[in-house]
Amino acid sequence: MLALATACAGPGAPRRQAGPAKDASPLEVARAFYGALHGGDAEGAARLVGSPHARSATASFVKLANAYRELEAAVSDRFGTEAARVVGYAHRMAAEADALRSAAAQVNGDDAVVTSGGQTLATLHRIEGVWRVSLDEALATERGVAGLALEAEASAQAATRVSPAIRHGLFDGPEDALEAFRNEVSLLMEGAQPDLPRSPPAPDPARAEPGPGDVRL
Repeated sequence: MLALATACAGPGAPRRQAGPAKDASPLEVARAFYGALHGGDAEGAARLVGSPHARSATASFVKLANAYRELEAAVSDRFGTEAARVVGYAHRMAAEADALRSAAAQVNGDDAVVTSGGQTLATLHRIEGVWRVSLDEALATERGVAGLALEAEASAQAATRVSPAIRHGLFDGPEDALEAFRNEVSLLMEGAQPDLPRSPPAPDPARAEPGPGDVRL
């Protein structure tokens, strides 16, 4: 599922699409999910995911993909369309579109796997009679989703900083530009902590009021 992060948002404003019917097959749900992400519709994609972290995860997928799209556009402007393949965003988009057209679903009870050419595109689970996409195991926890959000934000900031430098001719080639982008992401993430929900501090036993069983006579 993390592979989506490098190719899941198209240019321009999000293109909101009608969701699949309630009796949609696993393949239809998977295609709708990818379609939403490819269109930059994080909310639409989240509605097709069976996880309490769906909204945060899909928002990060789209932000991360937009960063790579922005970077690739800058490389293309400076070095040409062919050179932009170094970033790989458009190539990945085309590959995923081809894979979805030839994809098939294998259903086993309430679980399903959508594959194409030996590649797993999505795993799904039936929840109250409706098929929903399952997030990668790494995104099943708040810490995993927070880590993805941190990477997405760092990538967005890095693309904003590096892309103008690419267009102004500060790099000798597309590989140098991509390396600068990756270094910038690493620097932004270095020492940063995922934005996790804060738990209330544990009470200090020394300050706690004595209970009935704690009274010393």
